[in-house]
Amino acid sequence: MKKTKNENIDISRILEKELGISFSNYEFKLDSWGDVDNYCELNNGDLLLLECEQGQKHPNTNVLKLYPYLENHSNKRIVLIHYFFPENKSPKNRLELCNFLASKMEILFNSRFQYVSLKCDKSSLAGKLKEQKKGLMQQLLTGKKRLKIENK
Repeated sequence: MKKTKNENIDISRILEKELGISFSNYEFKLDSWGDVDNYCELNNGDLLLLECEQGQKHPNTNVLKLYPYLENHSNKRIVLIHYFFPENKSPKNRLELCNFLASKMEILFNSRFQYVSLKCDKSSLAGKLKEQKKGLMQQLLTGKKRLKIENK
């Protein structure tokens, strides 16, 4: 395994503090489909994966490579946190493609995949993450689903 880059470790530390987890600070190998920048193994082998985009112009490939991995590992549940550094200049259509692919994968893999896209500077990352703690991520981190409270 290859050690993750220092700037990705900086992002990981913010996530660790907010989520109460520990990243490995090594890249995670998705069989022959590529690597993910950092990962945290949760209960029963569930994974919280982190992709950090600085110069990548085609970030959709970093979402798409999880498709065959999830297909080949039917026992895995994955939350992908896709962090975009402010200097990332990915074209809007590529960012939309990330969201499109991820939403299709969330449906296809039912409760086994969740995508969280965050584009902000480091100082506002914790706040943005709090807004996103839902669904599968909440379940994997706490062991239970968050209940919706309806206003009547």
